Amino acid sequence: MKMTTAVVGAAACLAATTLAAPQAGATVRSAIDIAAPSSLSNYTVGCHYEVRVKVDDATTPVRLVEGAAGSDYRSTVATAIPAADTAILVWTPTQPGRRTLMAVQPTRGRMVYSKPITVSVSNGLVAFGLCFSF
Repeated sequence: MKMTTAVVGAAACLAATTLAAPQAGATVRSAIDIAAPSSLSNYTVGCHYEVRVKVDDATTPVRLVEGAAGSDYRSTVATAIPAADTAILVWTPTQPGRRTLMAVQPTRGRMVYSKPITVSVSNGLVAFGLCFSF
């Protein structure tokens, strides 16, 4: 009887530990990394910038969302299926000002966001693949 109680107690402890352990799944696991602006100061409206983010699941699409700095409203500006452990997205700013960017990937019924970054975007000139802010 004592042995049965000990086995049941050990099984209950193991079950509680298993339930408390974090579950693996799809998730954005790094802040986004964005290419530096070629204008050396600000990003330029109409220019294309490569954005990278590390993920745990290469089968679930990753979205890049953008909004005005300080605003809760964000819209999807790019979507990509990750290659291995990295999603590569292309961001083309459409509005000048302070812009906040984040990557987001669905995880077990909820959205997981990367740490936000805020950048400055200026109007400028895009010619022959080069970007000039003014």
